[in-house]
Amino acid sequence: MFKDGKINFKKENMAPMRSKSDRVWKILIVDDEPAIHDVSKLALENFEFDGRRCEFISAFSARQAKQILQEHTNIALALIDVVMETDEAGLELVNYIRNELKNKLIRIILRTGQPGQAPEERVIHDYDINDYKSKNELTTQKLYTSVLTGLRAYRDMIALDKNRQGLRKVIESTSSIEKMASLEQFLSAVLEQLLALLHLTHHNFEEDLASFIAALKDDVCLHVAGSGLYANITNEHFCEDAGHVIRPYVKGAIEDGAEIHKDGNFVLYRSTKFKYRGFVLFMEVDTLDELDKDLIRLFFDKATSAYENASLSEEIDKSQKETIFTMSEVAEQRSNETGKHVRRVALYSKLLAEAVGLSEQDVDFIYAASPMHDIGKLGIQDSILKKPGKLTDDEMEIMKTHAQIGYDMLKSSELEIMQMSATIAKEHHEKYDGSGYPLGLSGDDINIVARIVALADVFDALGSKRVYKETWQMDDILDFVKNERGKHFDPKLVDLFFENIDEVLKIHDENQDS
Repeated sequence: MFKDGKINFKKENMAPMRSKSDRVWKILIVDDEPAIHDVSKLALENFEFDGRRCEFISAFSARQAKQILQEHTNIALALIDVVMETDEAGLELVNYIRNELKNKLIRIILRTGQPGQAPEERVIHDYDINDYKSKNELTTQKLYTSVLTGLRAYRDMIALDKNRQGLRKVIESTSSIEKMASLEQFLSAVLEQLLALLHLTHHNFEEDLASFIAALKDDVCLHVAGSGLYANITNEHFCEDAGHVIRPYVKGAIEDGAEIHKDGNFVLYRSTKFKYRGFVLFMEVDTLDELDKDLIRLFFDKATSAYENASLSEEIDKSQKETIFTMSEVAEQRSNETGKHVRRVALYSKLLAEAVGLSEQDVDFIYAASPMHDIGKLGIQDSILKKPGKLTDDEMEIMKTHAQIGYDMLKSSELEIMQMSATIAKEHHEKYDGSGYPLGLSGDDINIVARIVALADVFDALGSKRVYKETWQMDDILDFVKNERGKHFDPKLVDLFFENIDEVLKIHDENQDS
């Protein structure tokens, strides 16, 4: 694939390389007093967050702000005066942002020099804003704090939004993975989801960092899927300019048959025996910890495997199942839980499904679908998901939403496996006696596959160390299952569980983390 020690690139449809210093936080200042703009910019002149400085955009009326918001869809934060061309122009602008533009991501800080005209209690209650300050109390330090808090929330909401979008694309793509064009969409979505999970997106969120997966064939580097600067290049050679930047790293990874992380570039190479010489993953990223690298390797291995398998029709079903396991393992690793947990739950669920008499297809489906039971945890913030010790009541209510989040992520797919996954995600925390969540279902109103996974999940979770608890002894776990017969668990399933206890313990012992 090299000629004279170089990768061949073709200059075609390629945007110019963009400097990392160009990435900024866009802040909109809306006020009819020019002095307020000057003071705000001066106060935040040296402000920096996550290695990004601020770009200020000024609007001197609500009408002008509306035009700017239509043109700039990636504004992170808006500082809005209440009284401008009318006494409530700022409040009307907030309604326009939230209800007409449907922009729920931008953080809004209202400022007023006349608090009596827009009392704080009414404004906070009636308008979807993030902070409300009187101008005379907004010191430099308080402005700095408000802006920092707002940008941090914006960054996290963007990351969560990208998580959901990426996962949805992955799931939707699995329905037509056998088509080569759809496969490229699938691989691209996997790459997007990986970037979002690792928070490796541009901080102005116009585009993802430059990254791509390329298939190596003969003497050229064929593009398969990319993001950022490479997002719109499909099955084309990369331009010569980009080649000068990435060539040494790609060449080094290929020659070493491994990976390189140097000078802000991370490159992985995997050889293949089918159709192509191998696959290269290139990512422009400054810092990666070992968990990040493990997730990248996991995604890259599964993505390239899916590409190979999809070329053989008999491997399509296997590729889909491996993708489900991959996404589930990432969700487990994100919450500091073992990836083997989802595999053990799948095996326990399959065993119980066979024992209860489900059809061969449903047994096969529950094995593939059960790993997605906690996929909704991708939508739970780290401060709750990774908190050591007991959650507060409010935190627990947020944690419980992962059941509905998981269902919403999966429900749109037409694949039967994904429909079962959606049901499991939503109902596996229901309890047989009706005391579970999110719907408070009881008895046979809970889908049988969810009842099966509920037992498999709790049994395995009790035997695993988590950030909020230590590992239980097996005798204590088995006593718990017996005591919850007819309360948490379907009594028939508990009986079948103990009738097959030898096989259950064999699965447990043979699938421990290495």
